[in-house]
Parts: sequence; C-alpha cells; structure tokens
Amino acid sequence: MRRVLIAEDDYQLAEVVAEVLTYENCEPEIAANGMEALDRLRTGDYDAVVCDVMMPRVGGEAFYNAVVEQYPHLANRILFISGAATIRSGLTAFISRTENRLLEKPFDVDQLRAALHELLRP
Repeated sequence: MRRVLIAEDDYQLAEVVAEVLTYENCEPEIAANGMEALDRLRTGDYDAVVCDVMMPRVGGEAFYNAVVEQYPHLANRILFISGAATIRSGLTAFISRTENRLLEKPFDVDQLRAALHELLRP
C-alpha cells in the first residue's frame, strides 16, 4: 500500500483527497500546512505528496525546495493543487520548472483520480 502525504490547509478538500486516495488503495496522511508536512516527512516514509501551492507557514515553493534538498526521491512525486491565485502570483512558472503536475481548483473527482494515477504509476 502506498503512503501519500497531503499538504493542504483546506481541511474539507484534504478530506476529499484522502478519501479518493483510500479508494485508490493508498494510505493518506494529512498535514495542515507546509511546516507540518515537512515534520511528517522527517518521521515517515512516503511514496508521493499532494501539495497545495498556497499554504500558511511554509508555502508550496519553499516546501518543494526543502523536499529537493532533503528528500530528493520525492522531488518528481508531487502533485500540486491550487486555484487561480497561483496563476496570478506567477507560481505556474515555478511549477513548470519542477516538472510536476498542477491540478487547478476547482476540480472534480475524476480529474483528481487521473492525476493521482499519473503520480503513483511506477
């Protein structure tokens, strides 16, 4: 069973993502912000990360940079999720450089499932 860390400050959205991951035979774990997600990476072993770009304490870009430095095996195993603010703030160029996928809010369950299948393929 694959373990997936969800770094998302919107609790309801995190719960939806966790439920979909459970149906995909994954073991999800939720972190409410980027700092908490980094703490969980220090103490757990994960196969992938679903990460909101705009989070309190440690945002998606800083989180990604820490992952590259400390957990390079996860650097290309991140699904970024975010809304229109990402486009307005110029963060899409950052996400493009990471070569990870961005799933824009609002998205439906089928889009999420397709993105997760891509993320979790061997």
